Amino acid sequence: MKKLLWLSLLALLLASCSAPEQQDGDSLPVKGKSMPEFQMNTLDGKQVNSHSQFVGKVIILNVWATWCPPCRKEMPDLIRLSRLLPANKFTVIGLSVDNNADDVRAFIKEYHIPFPIFWDKGGKQVAGPILGTFKYPETYIINRRGVYVEKVVGGFPWASPRTVAIMNAIYKTGKIPESPKKKTS
Repeated sequence: MKKLLWLSLLALLLASCSAPEQQDGDSLPVKGKSMPEFQMNTLDGKQVNSHSQFVGKVIILNVWATWCPPCRKEMPDLIRLSRLLPANKFTVIGLSVDNNADDVRAFIKEYHIPFPIFWDKGGKQVAGPILGTFKYPETYIINRRGVYVEKVVGGFPWASPRTVAIMNAIYKTGKIPESPKKKTS
């Protein structure tokens, strides 16, 4: 029984990849509030304002790394999600925390990633200090008004019908729908 408990704990710890340092959280995003504004770098070195990316669409902002097994595992689902959702209402955005941009470029090519990928070298400009990300993958859901709705830590079935329905509800209402209450007998 002890061995099973330890194996379960180990599996939980390995479910997401950890960053070297956790940030203090003084000015981190707050659910229900506007997402903080920040600059993201393209792989060719241009800076893009986050708010210009977030305007009018539901954003699925995935913070990931090529060396992170759960990140690699969930990427095909994020690609499917980006194709399932209408581009005029939703955008999947990747924010890589890799140290080497060439690794990110090779990964994009290998996986045929159709959505925008930005690069935060080592997670030192955006992922850690602004988002407070310390485990990968972490995905932030931002409604079309720029409000931070939810964060998902670890891999997730992004292309499931339930997830697509939730994303559509977020587009319409700006928030995650409440789960139907179970009947008690």
